[in-house]
Amino acid sequence: MASRRIIFMGTPEISSIYLQSLIDSDQNIIAVFTQPPRKKGRGMKIQQSPVHKLAEDNSISVFTPTDLNLNISLNKIKELKPDLIVIMGYGLKIPKNILDLPEYGCINIHVSLLPRWRGASPIEYTLLNGDKEAGITIFKLIEKMDAGPIIFQDSIEIDNKINKDDLTSKLNNIGKKSLIRILPNIFDNKIKFKDQDNNKVTYTKKILPDMRKLDFNENVETIHNKIRAFSTYPCAWFELNNERIKIIKSNFVKGNWLPSTIINDQFHIGCTFGKICPQLIQREGKKPMLLSDFLKGYSFEIGTKIDE
Repeated sequence: MASRRIIFMGTPEISSIYLQSLIDSDQNIIAVFTQPPRKKGRGMKIQQSPVHKLAEDNSISVFTPTDLNLNISLNKIKELKPDLIVIMGYGLKIPKNILDLPEYGCINIHVSLLPRWRGASPIEYTLLNGDKEAGITIFKLIEKMDAGPIIFQDSIEIDNKINKDDLTSKLNNIGKKSLIRILPNIFDNKIKFKDQDNNKVTYTKKILPDMRKLDFNENVETIHNKIRAFSTYPCAWFELNNERIKIIKSNFVKGNWLPSTIINDQFHIGCTFGKICPQLIQREGKKPMLLSDFLKGYSFEIGTKIDE
């Protein structure tokens, strides 16, 4: 099986986890396609993507086209003669003429239970909506976004304490093992494809900074879900006394308190049908701190309204 020629397409850190699993299992990775180096960080230095760095560290050929629709991209992939293309978090739309090239097609790993949460932010939306179940889907790529027939799915139950980082880690652990496990079945033509149920499709939207702003007039569970959906980075936030404060970790208690108001000396904040109890906070320009440390250095009055 290791002789099968595989191209991997991916860009961010989450993608590199899957490339590493292919490398560790001695798959024949003939090339990697990833987004071009870009300016990043405080110094705005040009940096390679995590997938780019990992490929180079393992002496795998790297290609960084800006558009796969160009003939030069198609011709390069034809020249490589892949049996299979594996995609995870690449960031470029793959045209039909490339999808049809490999004998075993193109497969994609998606960190949701498709057809729920198609799109670029499935983990955030799983948490934002308070889902009790999450999972991974490996499916055959077609032109329509995240709509191809399912090859494999696995799910886990989740509670209302898990945050984005923890859920991402759990799903990637399942996903990378599942990818390696199903490859032999793909190459042996033992896959029974399952069409997605179009009546159950939901979509994610691009995460914008204002989506992370907390409105403490909302339902307490909605606010708690938003905090864990963006933790530990880039974090949900609110403004108080012209300062942006992030809540990285919280708990909540159901009950009746005055919404959008600091209700006690523990910096608990009233919401609709409950209160948010911050546990890990980050003040603007400072490092994250436990609530106990925050309380030592931050002055506030009980009854203060949160900026809206």
